[in-house]
Amino acid sequence: MKTLYLHIGTPKTGTSSIQTFLKKNKEQLAGYNYSYPLFSFKYPDIPRQRNGYFLTLGKKYLANPETGEPNAEWKEHYAAALERIHQEFEHCDNLILSEETLWHTICDDPKGFLRTLPEDAKENHYQIKIIVYLRRQDLFLTSLWNQKVKVGKIGQSLSDYLYSLQEERPLYADYDAILHMAADLVGKENMIVRRFEPFFWVNHSICADFLAAIGLNHSLPFDYQEDTVNLSLKGNAVEIQRLINSTNDLSTREKRDFSQYTRAFSVSPENTAPTPHLSAKETADLLARYQEGNNRVAKEFFNDGLPLFSDEIMVQPDWKPDYEALLSDTMHYFLTIVQDLKQQNSELSREISDLKQEKKTVRHSLSDLKKKIGSKIPKK
Repeated sequence: MKTLYLHIGTPKTGTSSIQTFLKKNKEQLAGYNYSYPLFSFKYPDIPRQRNGYFLTLGKKYLANPETGEPNAEWKEHYAAALERIHQEFEHCDNLILSEETLWHTICDDPKGFLRTLPEDAKENHYQIKIIVYLRRQDLFLTSLWNQKVKVGKIGQSLSDYLYSLQEERPLYADYDAILHMAADLVGKENMIVRRFEPFFWVNHSICADFLAAIGLNHSLPFDYQEDTVNLSLKGNAVEIQRLINSTNDLSTREKRDFSQYTRAFSVSPENTAPTPHLSAKETADLLARYQEGNNRVAKEFFNDGLPLFSDEIMVQPDWKPDYEALLSDTMHYFLTIVQDLKQQNSELSREISDLKQEKKTVRHSLSDLKKKIGSKIPKK
């Protein structure tokens, strides 16, 4: 039976690496009867390899926020995507869609397009298999906070973010609850659940493991040069970007503009401070909240006699900013920006100077041409 593999995340489990790999190996996948379609429509700030994004439903695409009714543009994209999927299935048996935010779409958007996809599958005779990677909750949520800081979305501390997330989206890291919601959509037998831990991956590679999840052998000739994408911020780079995000004087776009410098500073040798983290007690308390559900997930979706995750907790003190180091790093960070802007100004000045010289040359050429033309026109 024709199969649509729907990779729903979770976020911060190598999804960018998987999507980059799938895009890079589109032709190789096609040779083995798998399609990874890239659609003609595009959403702001969303790369095309996130080809399952049309199944989510952001607030800005709602025609009626109260009823959840999508606007005309979103409906058009959804219809176009379904038509393309039907066309792809005419010449292949397997199709892959990937979008990490579908993880919380399952929980947050009961009226969304994701829940109408099974109806289309039934009408057009294909099955849906959901693929999801799970990361231990403390690592998942800390990495998610880091990502939101990096892209300029939030200025909350790690502890404040986790508290607000628990208040606003209590099921977000409840793997047991959301996996069963997903199973309600496609059937438990069509759930492919993997651990986001290199020890369990095929060939210790997230991309090779994903191939195994969709029924392909990792020894086939794919390009396995796994690009390092979407790295978390390290050290004081996180705190600097968080403080930038905290100001009300900048737009989200402007805060994101700073992020390019923050990412560069994050991997620089000068950035040696510890990265913000949960204390051992905070970690233990967080994991205890999900322990019962994790045990059920391990039994129902793995049943290999192992716990869902390792229970090892790194003993480390509460994280507090070292203000002396932070001041030094902040000065270095902004000096780097100033130097970069000076270099850009110098380059722009040279370009302006060159353009002025070209303009002057063209004016002289035009003047000479006018003289030549004028000398050949007979006088009356």
